[in-house]
Amino acid sequence: MLTSDDLKFIAVLARFSSASSVARALNTHVATVYRRLRSLELLAGQQLFVRVQGRYEPTPLGTALAASSESIDLHLADANRRLAGEDARLDGHITITTADSLVPLVSRLLASFREQQPRIGFSLAVSNSFADMTRYEAEVAIRPTKTPPEALVGRQAGNFSYWPFRSGDHPVSRGWIALEGNVASIPAARWITDNVDADDIVLRVDSMWAAAQAASAGLGQALLPSYLGRELDLVPCGETIDVLQSEVWMLIHPDLRRTSKIRAFLGFGAPYLRASLDF
Repeated sequence: MLTSDDLKFIAVLARFSSASSVARALNTHVATVYRRLRSLELLAGQQLFVRVQGRYEPTPLGTALAASSESIDLHLADANRRLAGEDARLDGHITITTADSLVPLVSRLLASFREQQPRIGFSLAVSNSFADMTRYEAEVAIRPTKTPPEALVGRQAGNFSYWPFRSGDHPVSRGWIALEGNVASIPAARWITDNVDADDIVLRVDSMWAAAQAASAGLGQALLPSYLGRELDLVPCGETIDVLQSEVWMLIHPDLRRTSKIRAFLGFGAPYLRASLDF
């Protein structure tokens, strides 16, 4: 009979479509991936995947089994959220996701909070994309955004603006540091695309933190959140961009609203961040 691990394997292969990617995701060897797929197809009595231009494409049965795994994961995440939602203890662990630009502020927030609640520990996942809170990938998201997802609830933890910043220790450069990749769609990246001549771009990076570090090294000017420019002692070299005014939010799944450790963290964290964001 199929096990939940078998379904997970099928779902991962359907998602990544290559044996090497599955091996990395499951921390195993490529040869093991091949053997396991062969074993599952013998059990099913038919193909679960077909090779198309070097990639594994699921058959109708493979697609159905992958969907079953997704359903199991969603039900398990729902059960874990509901269990956590009734937890009245002020101890344990909180998983947080945040953007790279907020890591210094969030790190200081965690240190200050633990002075009051030393029995609560943390995991910090740094990503410029929202974690899937429905799948319980994180319990608290601390994000720079003016439009938090409607499926989440939380607290607005302050406002910030965007400024062009440069290093105070290097000659003024007319060049700009642009944003691409994972952050190409954020308003600041689009502003640079619309307002800066391509010939003036001296560097393109895929994270706000990298843009700030490059500006600090004297490579050029970067359009950064006010809190990040201040963090690295950068010098504003222009006016604030009013249309880019934004906010920081602390967000959770609604099932966690009654969790004592989450309520305590949000109650402490929102005013802490608000004070830190003043510029």
